[in-house]
Formats: sequence, structure tokens, C-alpha cells
Amino acid sequence: MSADFQKFKASFGVSWFKAGWAVFKTQPLTFMMMYIFIVIVGLFPFVIPNPIIQMMCALAGPFLTVGFYNAALNIQAGKSIMLADILKPFTTKGRRLNLFRLGLYQLGVALILGVLMSLLFEPVTSALQNHTPDQDMQIVIEQIAQAISFSDIVIFIALQSLAMMAFAYALPLVYFKEQANIFAAMKQSLTVFYHNMAPLTVYGGIAALLIILSTPLSLVPLIVIMPILYIGFFVSFQAIFVTQSPQSEDGPSQGNKSQNEQENVTQSGRFDA
Repeated sequence: MSADFQKFKASFGVSWFKAGWAVFKTQPLTFMMMYIFIVIVGLFPFVIPNPIIQMMCALAGPFLTVGFYNAALNIQAGKSIMLADILKPFTTKGRRLNLFRLGLYQLGVALILGVLMSLLFEPVTSALQNHTPDQDMQIVIEQIAQAISFSDIVIFIALQSLAMMAFAYALPLVYFKEQANIFAAMKQSLTVFYHNMAPLTVYGGIAALLIILSTPLSLVPLIVIMPILYIGFFVSFQAIFVTQSPQSEDGPSQGNKSQNEQENVTQSGRFDA
């Protein structure tokens, strides 16, 4: 069964980022260490290129991300957190199987996109593989530029973006809303992105700007920026999929409710999931 969701204006993209900062500054060092741990696990397959290790690290991704989200939820509840909290989803009974299944889906999509990339950019790969030390690098760059098709780039970026949007909210839906149907969760995630394109575009623009600004500093500021973005995105999930309760005739209207939620997220960073 699909979870109900709300639609928000573009200004909420800024509110979600502010909420991420409000949660992050409570225990910044812990959140930074959690993000570094996620990065290390993600880079581990490149250090030890073993297929089994690569698969294990890929399947661990959803568990670690949910662990990060759950830590943010604990901060919102007034609790303290520690680095080990990021591993708690591995021991959560009743939800581990669906997270594992979601990880398999992500792994399968990643493999498909990898094959597609090798097909679309095969001329580029060939030019790089056939490059010799004696060959002028300028000539190689020109060959690569000639081999790249703008339409192929657009197709790949579109498919990559579609995959990211499909899994973005599917992960918290599977864990926090206990959505067992992975395809339904992915469809719901895409639907949410479609109906909340304005605030999510604003949020994505803030993220892109901060990442670009961190480039001159060798991306070191990402240790701070990325945890805030993780938390802010989880806050957007809490806001969009906030539990609905019937309102009496004397109760607040939907418009007043949304206004109250915006004030709540701006001040404390909390939405009740």
C-alpha cells in the first residue's frame, strides 16, 4: 500500500536545508564520523577489488544510510548518538530482509547502468586504452571529444537521475514506513519527486552550489556539507510523508498545518515521521 504524501512549495527546499543544519550542529563530530565511515565503506572495493567485497559493500550501503537517518531521528527526539548507532539497522529484526532486497535492486540497477555506460561510451574507452606514452595527449583529447555524443551523455544522465530518484525515497519508505513492495516504493519515490520538483530542485541547487564551492579546497568541506545534506533530505522525507490524522471541523486547515510544519522545521529541524 502506497503511503500518502504532501506537496510543498519551492521555499521548503531552503527550510529542509536549515533543518539539516539544526540537527547536525547538535552533535557535528558524530555525524561527520558517520559520513566518513560511509565513504570508507564505499571506497573499500577500490582498495581491494574483490567481487565478494564489492558486493558486500554495495549491499551495506542502504543499511548505513538508514543508520545515519535513524541517528538524525534520535537527535530530533532529544537523545544522544554515537558512531556505532550507524550499524543498528544490521541488527533490527523484521526490517533487515527488505533492506537487503533493496540493496540487491540497487546493485542490479548499478550493473545495468554500468553495461549501458560501456556501450554508450565504448569509443571513449577504446581511445583511452589505445593511448600510448609517445602519443600526444592533445590528440587523444581531440579523439575523445569527437567520439563523445551529446545525445549519449543526455541519455545516460537521464537514466542515472531516474535511478537516483527511484531509490532516494524508496530507502526510508522501506525502513521507516515498512513498505515491503520494493517496486511500489520506487514508484512512490518517483511520484514524490514529480509532485515536489520545485522544493527538491531548490534543495538540489543548494547542494550543488556547496559542492562546487568546496572544490577549490579539495572537497574537504564535504565532511561537513554532506552530513547536513543527508539530514536535510531525511527531513524532507519526514515532511512529505508526515502521518496524516483526521481533522475536525474546528481543527486547523491543511494550509495552516503546512504553515505550522514549515515554522517547525525552520526552528527545530523536526518533523514527526
